[in-house]
Amino acid sequence: MNLVSWLCTLDHKRIGVIYSLMGIWAGFVGLGLSLLIRIQMIEPYHNILPLEVYNNVITSHGIIMIFFFLMPVLIGSFGNFLIPLLLGLSDLNLPRLNALSAWLLVPSSVCLIISMYINGSGLGWTFYPPLSSSIFSSSVGADFFMFSLHLAGVSSILSSINFICTIYSVTYFSVNHEMISVVVWTYLFTSILLLLSLPVLAAGITMLLFDRNFNASFFDPMGGGDPVLFQHMFWFFGHPEVYVLILPGFGIVSHICLSISNNSEPFGYLGLVFASFSILCLGCVVWAHHMFTVGMDLKTTVFFSSVTMIIGVPTGIKVFSWLFMLCSSNINKGDPILWWIVSFIILFTIGGVTGLVLSASVLDLLLHDTWFVVAHFHYVFSLGSYTSVVISFIWWWPLISGYTLNKVLLQSHCIISAIGFNLCFFPMHYFGMCGLPRRVCVYDASFNWISHICTLGSLISSLSAVMFVFILWESVYVGNINAGSWGGSYVQTNFLGAPAPYHVLFGENIKHWYA
Repeated sequence: MNLVSWLCTLDHKRIGVIYSLMGIWAGFVGLGLSLLIRIQMIEPYHNILPLEVYNNVITSHGIIMIFFFLMPVLIGSFGNFLIPLLLGLSDLNLPRLNALSAWLLVPSSVCLIISMYINGSGLGWTFYPPLSSSIFSSSVGADFFMFSLHLAGVSSILSSINFICTIYSVTYFSVNHEMISVVVWTYLFTSILLLLSLPVLAAGITMLLFDRNFNASFFDPMGGGDPVLFQHMFWFFGHPEVYVLILPGFGIVSHICLSISNNSEPFGYLGLVFASFSILCLGCVVWAHHMFTVGMDLKTTVFFSSVTMIIGVPTGIKVFSWLFMLCSSNINKGDPILWWIVSFIILFTIGGVTGLVLSASVLDLLLHDTWFVVAHFHYVFSLGSYTSVVISFIWWWPLISGYTLNKVLLQSHCIISAIGFNLCFFPMHYFGMCGLPRRVCVYDASFNWISHICTLGSLISSLSAVMFVFILWESVYVGNINAGSWGGSYVQTNFLGAPAPYHVLFGENIKHWYA
């Protein structure tokens, strides 16, 4: 097993490992940047970082966490592992395209690092014009920043095409679609969302690059352009991106809840699938609820506000289905997988409820660009999506490595993570309701004690991330071979009638997969 064979591999399991390694590396880079943000804000009027560097850190943190951590790990890594296994295939249909999509993340990361090095990405992760125009951001680092997003977008599009082709090739000939795992359906819907939304972002970035370098005027009012057009194009991608990052988590939690449920028939299977499909349809028509402050007319505002509230219905169907299945299972109450699923439901529900608050245009006008918005999307992204990553590793780590995880360490990790997450992000709701603007590192001294609580929570969350990597390393180092232990026995119980290789290979030490 040499390095060249890994660099040239077309095997979906190895490519999944490559995605995981790149994603975990990027996650710790983004985590370090978030610590810099909290350190900068630990005192109200004392700036440790220069303001240009602070703006650069804010931008890079958001982009790295979304494009280089959550998407590679949730979609690239677990998508590569699970889709072929759950469909009974030896590999994805387009293995060379799969390898290309993985390795495109390397030049994309290099471009982003260059942009950070020459301090050119201080645009905010939304990089609205005119701030991102050549007048206000003349550094070539801004161009590298946009090239990085282009390459990351191409990588995601290639993965989506591969997933859709693979799933379609099986489901088209499948007589009973209820034999297909909810995970597969959610990856299909996620891939469709990416194919619909990413080209629009690519077009917007390309137009912005033409404005910056070739004297075009797509977004320059002086030449007849409109900067609000870029906001429409960005959020047509940006809001479906929310569901791109959370739909795989929905599928993973649904699959596990269905697996551990005691019902003789899969309760809520069709409801979970069609709820995901509803999110796919509604997620593409709610983008302008991020733009209530640009001066839309009343009818448009009411439409986007109403549809945003309606999208809470399929999400509620999922939550109540999960709770029913958990209550009907005989899973040991001390099992970490149960703790983490309950944590996922609670944290995501908090993020969803605050999202409904922001969907009301009247309230959004008051809370827009405040710390309330930061708290909301971190409860969805940082807590909802990240928690689903942890759940995936806990559930499928025996399948990936052949080893089980330490139960006591996982329980401790869950408690530490819950404390850190809520200490860090819950007080930000109060910040926002007091009108404190986000991305601004100067604030009134009366908020100092709350900022200290957020910083403490950030440090505890960082400790929990390091602890989880230690748990993964400890399982391999100790070498507790999976043999029907607490982690493996549940996954073998697959109500969906998964193909034989999924059952047979799981109970063995499957390191030979990577040989």
